[in-house]
Amino acid sequence: MKIFISIAGYRDPLLYNSIVEAYSNAKNKDSLVFGVVDQSYPWESLDLNSLSFSNQIRYVRIDPYYARGVCWARNVAQSLSSDENFFFQIDSHMLFDPNWDELLIDYYYKLKQFHPKPIITAYPHNFQAVDGNILNLKKERYEGLLTMVADKDNSFIQNDTYENFYVGAIPHVITGTNPVHGYMVSANFFFSAKELIEEVPYDPFLFFSGEEHSLALRCWSHGYNIFHIPEVPVYHYYGRDYRQTIWGDNKAEEKKTVKWWELDLQSKRRLGDIVMGKIGTYGLGTERTLLQYINWTGIDYFSKTLHTKAMSGEHIFSIDYREPLEV
Repeated sequence: MKIFISIAGYRDPLLYNSIVEAYSNAKNKDSLVFGVVDQSYPWESLDLNSLSFSNQIRYVRIDPYYARGVCWARNVAQSLSSDENFFFQIDSHMLFDPNWDELLIDYYYKLKQFHPKPIITAYPHNFQAVDGNILNLKKERYEGLLTMVADKDNSFIQNDTYENFYVGAIPHVITGTNPVHGYMVSANFFFSAKELIEEVPYDPFLFFSGEEHSLALRCWSHGYNIFHIPEVPVYHYYGRDYRQTIWGDNKAEEKKTVKWWELDLQSKRRLGDIVMGKIGTYGLGTERTLLQYINWTGIDYFSKTLHTKAMSGEHIFSIDYREPLEV
């Protein structure tokens, strides 16, 4: 069973470490294929010759002034896939538990017994750079089952420039030893069958804002069921203090004909078109409707409000993972 690991990085010093971590901690190392889009300058690029498994890495380096946002880069990374069985999307700053690959595949087939299209996702555990040293990394693990809920303080914020359909998500820890149904996804820990790439390809016209909840809505409307598992085997660096970001890279911005904030504004307007069903290939599916999602989750795109259940998820997390969704 091959796993295609999609990684998009922007001038990230931890990219190399993330790839080595994923490979070193996998049980079936030969089954991994990395699709890496490295938005960096030549002197920052990945040294493939230093990796013994370089034949398992499909690598594209893009100068930062050509970058058009994380969703665009993830779309390019997906194009590097081939005949793999699973699709695993992560960020370029991640750590892994031993045998993470076996665990995810086992959970996938556990869910597959009851649901034809499962997705495994959540915001990962955290890790820190001790004393700011990215060569000294320390894992910090949550106690409990990691889920995701809508963030009331970061959703549908009024804006005079565009109609805001953005819905934020935050991690939410519950108790439990079995997978639970979910309704939000994390773009930095996203595991499913490879067919998802064909059915719900990444939208290259989104910049950053709206990436995750548009992906959740698109996957769900295409018939995919979202799940959170009790043993998340990955860790993420949530700070940006150690690396350059696309919106803070003034050197790259000087050369761009379209600035990052213009791409961001276009993206936020596009998000509304996706939600309202105006987009084709990168839009909603036909197996479930937007109204069904609203009624089921409590995230109301029409009134721009979050109902109480959208912020707790209890009505969804309490459903036995073996049960079909009644929407």
